[in-house]
Amino acid sequence: MMTGYYTTINQLVTKIKKVHTSLSDDDLNNPEIIVLQNNSDGRGDYIKKWKHPSLAKPTQEQLDAV
Repeated sequence: MMTGYYTTINQLVTKIKKVHTSLSDDDLNNPEIIVLQNNSDGRGDYIKKWKHPSLAKPTQEQLDAV
């Protein structure tokens, strides 16, 4: 698996929510704010877009630490 890619959207969402505990499901379900994607190329899921107004996109180090 490549760095920055996860086996399921749920795995990635869980890690993101552990990094940013104040993040809401509404934020994660709003394609204008956050987009998680899987290109079906065997590399898994990743953060395609992050435009949250007050929370920085989690770094790979932050995601790996949780």
